[in-house]
Amino acid sequence: MTRQGDNPEPVHADDTAAAQAATWLARYQLGTLDEAAFDAWRTADPAHAVAFARAWAMWDRFEAQPASAAQPPLPVRPARRELLRAACAVLAVGIVAAGTSVTRAYAWSSATTALGENKRLRLPDGSMAALNTDSRLSWRFSDRERTFWVERGEVSFALRDGPRAIVQDDGKAIRLSPGRFNLRRRSEAVDLLVLAGSASVTDAGGRLVRADPRLPSLLVSQSTAVVRPATSEQVAGTIAWQSGEILFQDATLGSAVEEYNRFLTRKIVIVDRELASIPVGGRFTSTDPTAFLRAISAGLGVRVSQSNSAYLLTR
Repeated sequence: MTRQGDNPEPVHADDTAAAQAATWLARYQLGTLDEAAFDAWRTADPAHAVAFARAWAMWDRFEAQPASAAQPPLPVRPARRELLRAACAVLAVGIVAAGTSVTRAYAWSSATTALGENKRLRLPDGSMAALNTDSRLSWRFSDRERTFWVERGEVSFALRDGPRAIVQDDGKAIRLSPGRFNLRRRSEAVDLLVLAGSASVTDAGGRLVRADPRLPSLLVSQSTAVVRPATSEQVAGTIAWQSGEILFQDATLGSAVEEYNRFLTRKIVIVDRELASIPVGGRFTSTDPTAFLRAISAGLGVRVSQSNSAYLLTR
């Protein structure tokens, strides 16, 4: 109850996660932790894992400090208020060195790319990931599981043997074997191409759907999951970005421009909409549309002009 004259402090999401983390930590210290319930809470939100890692780091830091004769002995069971204060305080001081191993086990790491940028990185187990333009990948590794979350954009994986690997997406867990994969997040779905290994997911109806190099394209939406064949040309077009290229085969000018604009700060704009249905093809540099624009101008009779912010396509 709030006394008259008190000003209750607002409750923020970070404070709630810190308070919950402190409670879980107390249960762990007392030997009453329900591991299944804890794991469900931890994996429900990346903020939960970060809050617990920080609370644990704070605890380790506190225990590592030598006892002082001037300090009164601590109770065996710290008051809940003290634990909550410690968990919230660690939000301000950050993760300390004593908690690095727990941070690796429970917290999410992430990498991002800007528009037109791509990046390759080595994951904690030696696996590799590459991020295409305007992408964000988060991951969390433990002794039992490697978890990935592609928040936006496109990521390729080369996964080594190790604990089970899953990609979290809208409550679904896409399971990946060791192998090579290309995953692209679209507006309402995840498009996964299996280059080596296999991938599987349980759809909304409880059916296990599996993709491998024989049926390599797995499309997962909120309501369904389907596998599809893919030609060698389609595979080459999907992974061309890893070589800094963009490949159009049996495309229309409209779809080619939409794809190219993923990489460009200065966008291509089709002013005369009837141009959008013209078929185009070819291989070009993904971040520089000069050759592409020259090709459609010379080969298709499309007029290309520039404004301060765009390339304009007209008849």
